Amino acid sequence: MTKRKKQGLILLTISVPMLWFGLTNFMSDTTSSNALGMMIAISITFGGLFGISGLVMLATKNSLGIWDIDDKEKEIINQPTKKVKPMAKTKTDTSVDLMKREKELETRRKELESLLAEVSKEEKAVEKQLLEKGWVQQKDGTWGVR
Repeated sequence: MTKRKKQGLILLTISVPMLWFGLTNFMSDTTSSNALGMMIAISITFGGLFGISGLVMLATKNSLGIWDIDDKEKEIINQPTKKVKPMAKTKTDTSVDLMKREKELETRRKELESLLAEVSKEEKAVEKQLLEKGWVQQKDGTWGVR
C-alpha cells in the first residue's frame, strides 16, 4: 500500500466519527447550547471535508498538497539549473557545432585577457602607492617598512 493510500484511509477513519457525532446530534435535535451547536457544525463540516479528501486520495494519483509538501522541494532539487554551460557538453556532432564552440571560447579568452590586463594595471598602481607611502617589497613578495 502506498503512502498516499494510507493517508487517504487515515482521513476516512477520522471523518467517520466526526460525521457520526455531528449528524446524530443534528438529527436528534438536542442542541442545548450555542457551543454544542458550533461543535456539531464544525464536526459535520470537517468530517465531510476529510471524507471527500480521503476518497479523492484513494481514487487519484496526484497530490493534494495536504501532507506531501516535500514532493515540490524534491522536484525543484531534481531539475537542472538554468546556468548549465555548453562547456558541460563533451560530445559534439558536427563541424558547425565545433566552430560555434571555438568562437565562444575565443570570446571568453579575450574577456579573460582584458580582465587580467585590468587587474595587473590596478595591481601596479597599488604597488606604486605603497612605495610612495614608505613600504618596500621584499624578494619573496612580502611588504616591509623601510
